[in-house]
Amino acid sequence: MDSKILIIMGNGPSLKKIDINLLRNYHTFGLNAAYRIYDKINFYPTYFGCFDYRLNESHKENFSNLILNNNLIKKFFFIGNETGQLLYSNNLKNNIKFTKINLISKPNNLSRQLSKSFLEFNDLGSSGANASQSGILMGYKKIILVGCDCNYVEHLPNSIRANKGITLIKTPEHNPNYWFEGYQQAGDVYNVPQTDTFQMNSWKYLSEICPPDVEIINCSEGSRIPYFKKKLITDILV
Repeated sequence: MDSKILIIMGNGPSLKKIDINLLRNYHTFGLNAAYRIYDKINFYPTYFGCFDYRLNESHKENFSNLILNNNLIKKFFFIGNETGQLLYSNNLKNNIKFTKINLISKPNNLSRQLSKSFLEFNDLGSSGANASQSGILMGYKKIILVGCDCNYVEHLPNSIRANKGITLIKTPEHNPNYWFEGYQQAGDVYNVPQTDTFQMNSWKYLSEICPPDVEIINCSEGSRIPYFKKKLITDILV
């Protein structure tokens, strides 16, 4: 297994075009609601996390079970909600796989710098960009983006706005935003993606703070993210 490369698995539809078997011999970082498919495809990433307040609240029970269950994930990265990681029980936070994270800036703060550590973690504004920043903190020198598309359909049918985001009231028969059907399900609460503000800017910030000895390559076919060199995954992984 190549321990110098970290593959960030965004959940965009372009990930459908990649053979998951190509990723098995590399360190990978899965995100958000992708846990719903891991058993079905017999694949678990090296790391798993969620850097979104709403998704931490909506998926708290499933995230907690994922940590406690016997699987191959080595580390978990959950920021919690507005109260921070207090969202999770002490038993969970004391688990050896649970990474203690303290956000010291908010997504709308335009002043960005590389985080000093997970206890002084600057929020770049999206789970994918923050997972990449986590990889840099863990010492990876080549970071590959897959499924990081920034091609969201902002407003899905059968969803309602609420004070804490958007609630999906019916599981979509087809969801254009994700690489597998059932990624989002009835009852899920999530934020409007705000592709051209939070999402795209998070990648811009990452490109600006990336150390010169770290290479980030975007292998997400059709991705709108313009800040990194683009290549086909088959040109990099063997």
